[in-house]
Amino acid sequence: MKYGRLSKNFTLPDYLSVKQKEDIISAIKRDIPIIISGEQGPTGKTNLVNILRENGVTAYEKWECLEIELNDRLD
Repeated sequence: MKYGRLSKNFTLPDYLSVKQKEDIISAIKRDIPIIISGEQGPTGKTNLVNILRENGVTAYEKWECLEIELNDRLD
């Protein structure tokens, strides 16, 4: 598969669902950063981030990001 700047040898891990793979490819095509999250422990998060980064995709594990939630309306 080839998506923009990705090499023709780019493949996503088999442990991802078809939907997850489609979502990742869609984000890559739209140049949207990807945040990987999930259960603590060996689930493949770091591996997936490394694969994406090695292929020039902006990807982070959730713990690497600062999330700020704003709930108070500005009325």
